[in-house]
Amino acid sequence: MKKIIKVSVLLLLLSSCKQEVTREAAEKANKETDKKEVSKEVYVDYTIPPVNFLEAKYKVNGYYLQDHSPTFPVYFFDLEDLGFFNVNYIGKSSLIQDYWSVYNKKGFFSEFKINTGDETSKEINDKVSQILKQKLNEYYIIASFLPKEAVSKYYNDGSGDFDLKENACTYFYIHENNKWVFLKKLLTNKITKEGIDLYTELLLSYKLKNLKAIDEIYQGNFSATVEEELTTEGTGHSTYNFIISEDKISLKLDSFYGQSIGEGDYKGIEENNVLELYYNGNDDRCIKLDPTYLIKKEENKYFIKGVGGEGTFHEWIKLDKK
Repeated sequence: MKKIIKVSVLLLLLSSCKQEVTREAAEKANKETDKKEVSKEVYVDYTIPPVNFLEAKYKVNGYYLQDHSPTFPVYFFDLEDLGFFNVNYIGKSSLIQDYWSVYNKKGFFSEFKINTGDETSKEINDKVSQILKQKLNEYYIIASFLPKEAVSKYYNDGSGDFDLKENACTYFYIHENNKWVFLKKLLTNKITKEGIDLYTELLLSYKLKNLKAIDEIYQGNFSATVEEELTTEGTGHSTYNFIISEDKISLKLDSFYGQSIGEGDYKGIEENNVLELYYNGNDDRCIKLDPTYLIKKEENKYFIKGVGGEGTFHEWIKLDKK
């Protein structure tokens, strides 16, 4: 299990940290016999997954909970001559993701009285298996794969450590419609995000590609004004100004004692007669898998959900079309 956990760190974190550790170990050993040289080129393209990562035989080590908050279920496997992979279960909404937070008083750790320092216990594996069996449709299933060709040196000191080539790549796939679909290939030493942040970025990029033109009924200039929370200087308010065209959505906020987080570009997807707006900017605080705003039209009136603070956030607020 120790070796498998080391592999997971390489797949999810900057590989440079691991490389520095293994180089120091090599310098101390100073013996060429402690290293196994591997081909200098990474030449195999794995846009087609090498195996079906969901086969039961790959789950023999059980589910593990990553040391992130929120965490999420994952399992690992070493494919011997092919490489290393993990399979991650990422909640499709912020609500599902938050269920795995150690701070959620109604979440996984509180519900089952799980010791947060025991991320690999049989109890965790059994409980996670039960939850996924009942609610699998609430999760994206993402696999990340690091080919053996990406490794430059193995260390035969029992540590399980190894070095990566500079051009080593990690491959990502999503499981949908009973098959694995290639998501993206990233240079492993260029992966700067981890955990939910990494997979949210990958999934949003996939979800928002090849979008259809926004329906004409949602195009135009819109605005909605809501009160914010009471502060020491009074009750603030914010006006949300949307400009929507067939292929672009922008938001400008006019705030008085309110926050201006979330300004910028958005992407739109129409689902069940509701226009879903997804943040498409660079502010990590605003990037998430579920839509930031929802817009609908009823008769000749428009309404928006997601604006303001706790008092209005979950309500449908009138949206004026200019």
